[in-house]
Order: sequence, then structure tokens, then C-alpha cells
Amino acid sequence: HIGDVSAQAMIDVLRDKDSGVCVDSESFLTTASIVSVLPQDPSFPCIHYFTGTPDPSRSIFKPFIFVDDVKLVPKVQSPSFGDDDPAKKIPRFQEKPDRRHELYKAHEWARSLLENDQDKGQKLMRIMLDLEKQGLEAMEDILS
Repeated sequence: HIGDVSAQAMIDVLRDKDSGVCVDSESFLTTASIVSVLPQDPSFPCIHYFTGTPDPSRSIFKPFIFVDDVKLVPKVQSPSFGDDDPAKKIPRFQEKPDRRHELYKAHEWARSLLENDQDKGQKLMRIMLDLEKQGLEAMEDILS
């Protein structure tokens, strides 16, 4: 917290479709979002909340603290194509590989459920927001 500006307040701002901050239209979709908590006391860690998926109104913000030797999370890394990557082959970009990571694919599934099955979609959203709340509370505990 800094005054009245909490991580949750910033998340709410990034999800605000009425203000135009969060956009979900045919021609434009808000990309992945981030909220960072940067404590003034250097003994406390900086905490960053990433969605890793588009449209923060349909994503959850997941907490992350950068540390030495951080372990990469494969489910949020786009697949690597090595020498077969169309960006490396000559002529370049003759193919369009599927670069979606597992989290993005899960987000697409959840988005479809939210749009096509109101009851299951609302239940899923409640579960997602509860997970997000648990992450926010755990990080608040670390900072206090």
C-alpha cells in the first residue's frame, strides 16, 4: 500500500472497461498486464503481478518476486523452434508457427467458456478471482 493505492486498486483500474483502460473489441484487445509493488524499505522485496494473458478482465494477476537463479516456468514460455524457426530460415517468415504457451492456451479455453456458458463461466471466474485473492493476501503477508 502507498496511501490508498493498493495492488488490488491498480488491478481494478486495469480491468476497467468503462474507462477504456481495458479494451476488448473486434480490432483491439488489451495485452498482458502488470502491477508492481515497489516498497520504499529496501529490505522488502518488490512484488510484480503479471497476467501473462490478454484482457485483464478475464485474467488473473499472479505474484512474482525476482530472485537470483530464478527457475523458469515452462508453461508460460512460448515454444522454441530452434533452427526451424521461420524467423531464422531464409527466406524469412514463410510459415507462421503456433507460438502460444500453455497458459495462453488455457486462457483461450477459459475465455470461450466465459463467453459461451454463463453458469460454468461465472463459476470459473469466481475460482480464478479467489486464486488471485490468495496470491494478493500471501504477498501482503510478506510485506507486513
